Order: sequence, then C-alpha cells, then structure tokens
Amino acid sequence: MDSPPLRIDRADVRQTDDELTLILGTAGVHVMLIRLRYAGWVDEVMNSAGSVAAGPGAWTLIGHHLSLEFGTRAVTTLGFPVDCRLYLDVDDDAIRRIRAALLEILQCACFVVDTPDAVSPAELHS
Repeated sequence: MDSPPLRIDRADVRQTDDELTLILGTAGVHVMLIRLRYAGWVDEVMNSAGSVAAGPGAWTLIGHHLSLEFGTRAVTTLGFPVDCRLYLDVDDDAIRRIRAALLEILQCACFVVDTPDAVSPAELHS
C-alpha cells in the first residue's frame, strides 16, 4: 500500500565553495538535504537526524510532485521508503529553484522533469 506523499512547505538552496545543497523542510524542520560535494562530485542525502547516504538512483519532478528512488542501503540508513514521494507545497519560483538544484546535484541519476518554465543557473543562486 502506498503512503501519501510527505508535504514539504519550504525549500532553500545554499551554495558554498565546497557544496551545493537543496534543503527541503516542513513546519520549520529540515526533512531532507540533498547535497552535491564538489570534491569528488558526490551526491548524497541527509535526513532530519543527520544520517547520510548516497543520493537517489532516479528521480521525477512533475508539477509539485517529487519522487526519489533510493537504494537499499540508503533506505536502511535514512529511513525513507524506496519510492520516497514528496508534495512540494511551494510557489512556482521555488519549484524552478528546486528543479535547477536537482538537475545540478543529481546529474548522474536518471530523471524525468515536467514543470513550467526553465530557470537559468544565475536564478538558482538568487
């Protein structure tokens, strides 16, 4: 039986010289951080408890619905389901930033994207 998607009401993108991080949260709590470490070009995911595992092998962003497909080790470490479904209850500008961040962070994963309007790399960091 499928569980309902987790509602996300906040998304922030942060970039330093060492990494690019997409922070997804709800009710003021970080739910998931999706991060690209530039040293070695490693993508990883962190849960709210601070556990870290490899990023998803595939992801889909259609409208405001984000699905992340995690491997067995990540599921065990993070406590997320294999098919982790999120509903992004954010405005269209945030969706554009999320899409741009995911395309940069998870560039080695398989993906499907269907959202309105593209965002330039400059807008990602604004």
